[in-house]
Amino acid sequence: MLPFKVERQQNNGKVRIVIRGELDMETGPRAEEELRRAENDQPGVLVLDLREVTFFDSTGLQIVLDADVRAREEGRTFIVLAGDGEPRRVMELADVIGRLNLEE
Repeated sequence: MLPFKVERQQNNGKVRIVIRGELDMETGPRAEEELRRAENDQPGVLVLDLREVTFFDSTGLQIVLDADVRAREEGRTFIVLAGDGEPRRVMELADVIGRLNLEE
């Protein structure tokens, strides 16, 4: 099991938040805090990379959906990299894949 880690990368007006490990009630606030910090810089594109998330529940799903709503309201492109693991499975079960900007 990977320890929880949040990493922020910036490049040419694009911010990428990489999350590793379990994204749940315990770790969700740290992920949310880093997303909001990135949003405060008003990047044109915000990428949330969940490809190394090993556990993803309703907390993670709510964080993604809330960030998507904020991005739409603020005119920012929000991209989710879900890979083929837990995050994608949960998003498919919740039937929200169609409303998110998912990339591989």
